Amino acid sequence: MTPDGVELTVQSEGKQSQPSLLMMDWGPTLGAIRRRFQDIARAEFRKQRKRLGVLSAEQEAAIEALLITTVNKISHRVVAMRRLSETIG
Repeated sequence: MTPDGVELTVQSEGKQSQPSLLMMDWGPTLGAIRRRFQDIARAEFRKQRKRLGVLSAEQEAAIEALLITTVNKISHRVVAMRRLSETIG
């Protein structure tokens, strides 16, 4: 392989790995954002709890699971949009 061929291969590999490296950098930040959203959902549930009346422990757990699942799905969409913008841009 010529030196020019080696350089092109290195440039190509670098471009392909760049989005992965960017996501590795964003991984901890996105995890922290997701946890913050979950904390907000739990705090809001505690604030609104009295309005829901008498609930069993199972019902409370189901509501919390619903909130957390919703937050996770929303934050997953944010991550997917971020990945898409990085591959396009």
